[in-house]
Amino acid sequence: MSQYAFIDIPFNFRHTCWFCGEPASRSFDFPKNPKNIHFLEHAPMSIPACSECAVVNVAADTASIWAVRDHVKHALMDKYASHLAIGQNWTEEELEESEFSGALLGGFGESAWKMYLIAKQRISYPGWQVAVDGITVEGESEAYGFEFDGVRYMSLNTCINHLIKSLRLDKELLPELVDILGPERLDYALKIGKLNKAIIPYQRNKILDEVRQQVEDRKDIERQAARAGDFTEVEAIQVGDGLATVESIQWALNNDILDLPTLCQQEDVFFDEFAHLGGPQCYMNYYGLQLYFEARQDAKWVEANDPNKAFFEV
Repeated sequence: MSQYAFIDIPFNFRHTCWFCGEPASRSFDFPKNPKNIHFLEHAPMSIPACSECAVVNVAADTASIWAVRDHVKHALMDKYASHLAIGQNWTEEELEESEFSGALLGGFGESAWKMYLIAKQRISYPGWQVAVDGITVEGESEAYGFEFDGVRYMSLNTCINHLIKSLRLDKELLPELVDILGPERLDYALKIGKLNKAIIPYQRNKILDEVRQQVEDRKDIERQAARAGDFTEVEAIQVGDGLATVESIQWALNNDILDLPTLCQQEDVFFDEFAHLGGPQCYMNYYGLQLYFEARQDAKWVEANDPNKAFFEV
């Protein structure tokens, strides 16, 4: 019999494991040893649990039910790693169209996707709001962790380690790819990792160099795209006895000319572009743009006087 008060259980969840959503047959007392109550951030409690989740051990100094939940999820993840890996290696259509046959392989082809979905649903099951006697137990339950492919992990590192283990990936390649690409492109990093499982250091370094170059190329394209167009919000600006016209500044931005040395290198190109204005006016446009770029070399001037500074910060 439970030694603590049960959490409040909504009627439609009265026989449900709070951790994974399976039928509940036992309870998870937290803490399991009353001597550890002083570590808790909230009151001790009993949680309805299935037979698997109820027996997961957590550290004596675990402070919250949210940390307990993450430990339980991690234990399930380790236990059902091969089931979760099915969704990374196959699609439902591929399994249905596979030519698996025989007592063992035929059974795998028929049940594999169901096994994957059950494991995924258990890992991702959110539970319900925790309250005891109508008093909500506050915590960082929704902000904590990392979600990928519909599964919530304790952290990004937990997710990466799980993928490496379940898919037998190179231990160094995937973490480094994520460092370069960022967590938001984990799906792309995983594709590369799955294509390069058995590699030597030289191959790994070559792959990482190629990905770094891809990232730089992508940034260049994004910068160019951001600067493309008419820059309709650009304003003309008076600098000394010169005027940097809207057309001149737009031309510079569209040609990725963002400083005085680059402008000087492109002087002939500028005069060719604005030759239709006639010699004197063309020169005055260039002179005004030149003074503008000279002034822009002073960061304080830019901050105080340049209405177009945002266009140069992309």
